[in-house]
Amino acid sequence: MKEFLLVFIGGGIGSVSRFSVSRLFINLTPAFPFATLVSNILSCTVFGMVMMLGVNRLNLNESLKLLLITGFCGGFSTYSAFTFETVELFKHGQAGMAALNIILNFILSVSGLYLGIVSIKLFA
Repeated sequence: MKEFLLVFIGGGIGSVSRFSVSRLFINLTPAFPFATLVSNILSCTVFGMVMMLGVNRLNLNESLKLLLITGFCGGFSTYSAFTFETVELFKHGQAGMAALNIILNFILSVSGLYLGIVSIKLFA
């Protein structure tokens, strides 16, 4: 039962963080889903940092991994929003923007994960 509570708390914090990022982009033109892209990149970066620092260096216990990785990163990343926004771009005849969204989310999220790993290797 404790594990569910940890994931719940981490997911809540991640979801509020995701909402906060979306509020930063609220006045931008809706032509491109920047808030989702930024949330996905940041979530992957945090994931990489937690994996490198927490799992490989500090040997975090299972409870903290559930809180930070499954909970926070799961609540902060937005695969469902990314998918919906991509489909909406295709439906509105913006195939180029949809393709750009797919490419940027993939490349920058993978880059964010790598950046998180490298930053911990360099600075911790």
